[in-house]
Amino acid sequence: MRIVFLSGGARHNALRYLLQRGENVCAVVTPLLNAGNCRFKDVVLTAVEFGVPVFPVLREGVDDVIKRFAPDVIVSCGFPYILSKACISSARFAINVHPTLLPKYRGFRSGAYILINGEAESGITVHFLTAEMDRGDILVQKSFPLTPFDTPQSMYRKGQTVEPSALYEAIQLLKSESFSVIKQDESQASEYKAVRTPADSQVDPQRSLLELMNEIRACDTEAYPAHFYYKGQKVCIKLWRPDKSINESDMI
Repeated sequence: MRIVFLSGGARHNALRYLLQRGENVCAVVTPLLNAGNCRFKDVVLTAVEFGVPVFPVLREGVDDVIKRFAPDVIVSCGFPYILSKACISSARFAINVHPTLLPKYRGFRSGAYILINGEAESGITVHFLTAEMDRGDILVQKSFPLTPFDTPQSMYRKGQTVEPSALYEAIQLLKSESFSVIKQDESQASEYKAVRTPADSQVDPQRSLLELMNEIRACDTEAYPAHFYYKGQKVCIKLWRPDKSINESDMI
């Protein structure tokens, strides 16, 4: 099956997993590269390593690449552009890899809220693309446990341990032409669309530290550290466990 792989994030592990197992990825599509958007460079480097052509495009250029390669499968894996209905229907199958357990936590920026809400698990969902974002039928879903000490970085790492195999499993199901799907239960749905800003990491110092624990660990200590204001000065918060094991380096 001819696959076009669309990515706008650091999702090279999934691409490499497919290529190492002989899947026919005929093109990789990314947004245009620029100085402020280098997080998907490893996707590009992986494609180049395996001799797969790369097409950096603007939003309106996606359809042209899809038409050019006439793929059997479109894979959207961290791709920031919503595909048109015509684009989706131009391939035999069009699937998306979403880094949560749908229908919970739909949207591009939902990850931090998994931690803020104190969820005990998260996961990866491979679902069919539809005109409405993150609402297609579920093909494959894999979960992993979260601890009270997980951070956005460690949750991403855990997701990356299961995402490649989940996508590969989905491709095999499509190739077999024998698969069942799970309809998303709208009564369980939640959605987070807004991009988090530094202001979102401001916490209320009147609340106890234990009450604030989930909010603090959901913040990126470098990009937007948890903070409060005291006597007109911004005070940032950093948590750490001096006795944590070496394999928890990206956790509190």
